[in-house]
Formats: sequence, structure tokens, C-alpha cells
Amino acid sequence: MKTRYLQFTDRDLAIAGELIRAGELVGFPTETVYGLGANAFDVNAVKETYAVKGRPVDNPLIVHIFDKAQIYDIASEVNSYAQTVIERVMPAPITIVLPKRDIIGGVVTAGLPSVAIRMPQSLEARSFLRAAAVPVTAPSANLSGRPSPTTWQRVGEDMDGRIAAILCGEPCGVGIESTVLDLSSDEPTVLRPGAVSAEYLSELLGRTVNILSDPTSKVNSPGIRYKHYAPKVPMVLELDDDCDKLCAFYDGKVAEGYRPVLWVSRPHRFGGRNAVSMGVNDREAAAKLFETMRTLETEYDFIIASFCWRKNSIYDGPASRGVLDRLMRACGHNII
Repeated sequence: MKTRYLQFTDRDLAIAGELIRAGELVGFPTETVYGLGANAFDVNAVKETYAVKGRPVDNPLIVHIFDKAQIYDIASEVNSYAQTVIERVMPAPITIVLPKRDIIGGVVTAGLPSVAIRMPQSLEARSFLRAAAVPVTAPSANLSGRPSPTTWQRVGEDMDGRIAAILCGEPCGVGIESTVLDLSSDEPTVLRPGAVSAEYLSELLGRTVNILSDPTSKVNSPGIRYKHYAPKVPMVLELDDDCDKLCAFYDGKVAEGYRPVLWVSRPHRFGGRNAVSMGVNDREAAAKLFETMRTLETEYDFIIASFCWRKNSIYDGPASRGVLDRLMRACGHNII
């Protein structure tokens, strides 16, 4: 297949929309990461998404919309908590999970009775979704297990020749996937952390919003139990910002013949060792996370990441739990 690289012109958006309605796959930008779009009503197109990515079929997909009114066509029930999030938060880097209507097939939801719905904040994303004129399923536009793409060039690395088209938009500003908030019951629960924090949602809803699990623990739930975001080289994670421990581990890897890199908050502390900044705060760490990971895997053969999210640390912020979640899964829970 020859992949077309399209721009955000009226003509190219119309082409992208036609491709979606014809059952083809299209990569497109959102504020979080680039998505791999398919017609949510086309069973074969949705199945092709799983095949192209190599994605496990028990990993549900998120349905993307451009208008809030579409939520009521997709969801069979919208409770008061969901109405508050829809009215006061969306569009935003958040996905809400609600009971589904029969119009959404089980192939989209991995057989679950609920559907995940997202209205992107990105104007580029919504212009594409409007051109598609149907709800669009869109996991991240990368091969399953790889770091998610935040530029169209990275989508091309994984998907050129595999999908019909890539819409070449802006780099993704948020950098990690959306917060997933389960509102299918009276117990609001964050299933996947992102830039919209559980603390903010708790304040908004006037009650505690639960978090499915500690991001430092292994979990067993569709959509989050697989190793994700992994670079092509070995990676470990350190959680205390302990300079001595990091240096000792780095030197040990050098002695073993590796060319390692330290991915840390303050690279200047590590003398002549290879060191790269994680970011000056949690939001910058999120925005740079996947792009830096893809760069480091090409320049080094062992990644030693450090992310300390203790209260009052530089990474103590709304995106910190989401960053930690991605780092934990990228390293396969290999903590030093």
C-alpha cells in the first residue's frame, strides 16, 4: 500500500474523510498523541486497526467525536457525573467510559458493555473528525508496544505502507494519551492517568474519584495490562532521584560494554556521563516523553530513566501520574 501524506487543506481533509468512510485507516494528530483512525461503524475497518498495529483484540478502542451531541448517539446512559464532565471539561485530553448503544459493535469495545468516548481539544483533530462525518476509533498510531508518536514523521516510521494516509499536523502538545475516566457507574474511576488529574476531577465532581491502581504496580485489566511504549533498547527506571545510585548503575553498564544514557531531571549533576533532561516540570516531561524515548533508542543502547514524583518535587503536578504510568510500562516495571 502507498501511504498518502495529506495536509490540513479543505481538499485533503475531504480526501481523509472519504478514506475513513470507505473503510481505510488514516493517521491524524490530536493534542495528546497521533491516532490511527477508522470508521467506528465499520467492523472490517476496526478489525484492520488491530491487525495493522498488532494490537491484542481484548484491548478496547476509544471512539473519537467532534460534537458533544454525538455522545448521546453512542452512549445509552449519561449520568449526572458524565454530564458535568461533558459540559465543563470537554473538549479536553480526557476520555469518558459510558454504557454503550448497540450501534457500537463489540469489536470496538472488546466485548464490554461500555464504550470509551473522547472529544479532542485539538482543532486539527476535530476538523478531520468533522470531515469523516462518522465516529472514529483511534488508538495511538504506532505498532503495538512501541512509544506513541507525537509527530507525523514518527507515524510514518511505523505506518508508512500499512495505512491509506497520514494527516501531517502539528506536534502533539500534551504528549501522553488521554485520562480515561470510567463513568459507567456511580463510582467515578480513573482507569488510565493522563494530563487531567484525578484530583481535579474529584474537585469538579464534588466527590473522590478513585484511581484504578498504583502506577508502580502491575495491573490486570483490558487496555492497561500490556507492556506499552517500550523503546528498542533495554530500559530501567529509578524513582528517588538518587544521584549516587544512578551513577553506580550507569558505570556498571559501561563496564558491561553498553553505551548507556541517563534520562534525568538535572543532567548537569552527572559529570562526563551521557545525560539528557527529562524536563523541567511534569508537563514538559509529558510533552517530550515519547519523542525523547524514540530519539534515545537510536543513539544509545541502554536507557536509565529517573522520575521522582514525591510531593514538592519538580514533577509534582497534574501530569506526573500519567508520566510515571508510561515510564513504568515502557521499562516493563524494571525498577532499580
